[in-house]
Amino acid sequence: MASLVFTRAGREIGAFNLNKLRIPIAALCLLAAVTVTSGFHELAQISSGDAAWLGLSGIIGLVLGDSCYFKALVILGPRRATLLMSCAPVIAALLALVFLNEHLGWVAWLGIGVTLGGIAWVTAERDFHSDNSPHGSKAMGVLFGLGGAAGQAIGLVIAKHVLVGSDIAPLVATLVRMIAATVVIWAYASAAGQTRSTLGVLRRPVVRWVVLAGAILGPFAGVWLSLVSVKYIEAGVAATIMAIVPVLILPLVVLVYRERVSYRAVLGAIVTVAGVGMLFLR
Repeated sequence: MASLVFTRAGREIGAFNLNKLRIPIAALCLLAAVTVTSGFHELAQISSGDAAWLGLSGIIGLVLGDSCYFKALVILGPRRATLLMSCAPVIAALLALVFLNEHLGWVAWLGIGVTLGGIAWVTAERDFHSDNSPHGSKAMGVLFGLGGAAGQAIGLVIAKHVLVGSDIAPLVATLVRMIAATVVIWAYASAAGQTRSTLGVLRRPVVRWVVLAGAILGPFAGVWLSLVSVKYIEAGVAATIMAIVPVLILPLVVLVYRERVSYRAVLGAIVTVAGVGMLFLR
């Protein structure tokens, strides 16, 4: 759902403006959730070292990675951009193997391959070789998409490094990541003189609602649940499950854009679900 919302918002106000607005809104939502659930007791107990790692994870994943992803959404559209984001599980699994010593069995690697194959089958049926978007060239869109996948993978692996073996709740960890991302992205915006122009786009009621919906669906609920996932299972497996977005988006584009879903898309969805099922047999 967030991919559809962010595509529209990014084309309305620009990818970087979107990221500057949705991150602090999500931080406020997370702050409210932490206050209601546990107060600030758990937040105060996080060591400075863990806070620094979580902050770095937020900057890489939410500021750099998501800014690239939103730019890819604007240039390529949600289906093509999510195809490129499906590279994230492979990057995450390789990084986790090197830095966290997470060894996946052959069934898990086969499941990752089947899942990514199903995603590619679903998303590649569209006319990927169409003309360049007015928002940028296809080559730039591909580079931004790969940058988004790398940012997401690196951010997840760093967060996993902190969460494993600690008592830090994923909700609290997500708040720390979001606060760090908010500070960095708005410090840059202030230094670049973009504060007034960014806030000015909120004068449009449609933009306000779209950004609010995207902030709740994406960095609040989505990022929080992604940290719950990486806390309890391998980073590569978690990232692979998250990579089924191109399949989950199929019924949404049918409802929103009235697109017809081909038999190829249905077959790809079945293959993808089978691949995810293999991950649970690892």
